[in-house]
Amino acid sequence: MSDIFDYLTWRGDLTFGNAPLCPVDALIFSILPYIRLETYVPDSPKAEPVRLADAASAYLRDHPAGAARDDHRRLLERLIASPRFAPLRLLAAQKELNFEDGMQFAALTILLPGQNLFVSFEGTDDTLVGWKEDLRMSYECPVPAQLRAKEYLRAVAAAHPLRRIFVGGHSKGGNLAMFSAVHSGPEHRHRIRAVYNNDGPGFCDDTISSPDYLEMRDRIHTYLPQSSIVAVLLEHDSNYKIVKSDTVGIMQHDAFSWQVLGNDFIYATERTAFGEDTEEILDRFVKELSQERKRAFSEALFTVLEAAEQDTISGITGNKLQSLKKILASYAGLDPEMRDVLNKSFASLNRLRKDVRRTRALTDASKSS
Repeated sequence: MSDIFDYLTWRGDLTFGNAPLCPVDALIFSILPYIRLETYVPDSPKAEPVRLADAASAYLRDHPAGAARDDHRRLLERLIASPRFAPLRLLAAQKELNFEDGMQFAALTILLPGQNLFVSFEGTDDTLVGWKEDLRMSYECPVPAQLRAKEYLRAVAAAHPLRRIFVGGHSKGGNLAMFSAVHSGPEHRHRIRAVYNNDGPGFCDDTISSPDYLEMRDRIHTYLPQSSIVAVLLEHDSNYKIVKSDTVGIMQHDAFSWQVLGNDFIYATERTAFGEDTEEILDRFVKELSQERKRAFSEALFTVLEAAEQDTISGITGNKLQSLKKILASYAGLDPEMRDVLNKSFASLNRLRKDVRRTRALTDASKSS
């Protein structure tokens, strides 16, 4: 099946002057903040921009094979060779990890021909800070990254007052794109032409029913794979398109697996049973817990995980035995109330999982009879 690399082969020689921005371009731009380009791109929205090809070449020079994700390296190599992407200019590359506030944030701005620009936000990275902020989104809005995204978009818009604005992101980045656009203010919101939410979660408050969101709604384009369990988290808009993927289950969240045809994705008419069941389990779990209970669960869970003395998920999994010993020791030493919160929360999640699977089995049996 075709993917974004096939798209670059087919359409990479057409400039944006000849072929306007499409959903696949937006997905590619939404991947870029995951790649650590801030060393090679100025952080100010008012600075002199650098060519995408130059920043990507510098990154590849400093990150030989094995020092960066293979798909990231492959993407940059293809962008460098593409007349469509190579001459684009980048600026305002920012990456922030704030352990005290619990914030993980990164963004990048791409200047496009025709007085356009694309603001792209990073999704969740490998850090525990990022994962903890994700869980925090289930009981708190706004979280620090959302506020930072709003501030970032406003700064970029103010620095380029004559340009039309496109905003996008993947995973949490899609949520940040929506939040920043909705809260960009009347002085900037009218310049926003489209928001691309690529499998990003919803909100824990009434954002999607607010007047500002409803004003933006027709310009928000949400894409999620058939087995998505991210975009259907929390309160989300039902106005979305279902994208086919060349993998299964939770791995469909990987943007590189999304299927492409021409200048658009290949769409499905319905989601998978896995996606629907997981949505129901998590939705019921989130709604079953009070805001304070979700906060207590998050604090207890990450108290245990942080005991592994690793800053990243890969650090924990890469030192499994040592990490497990420290995690178990931390769990045993938890305050009894915190341990009780963890035990009851996981028991609730397991009960809901069994209930939903039982209902699915009964439904399937009824259909086959």
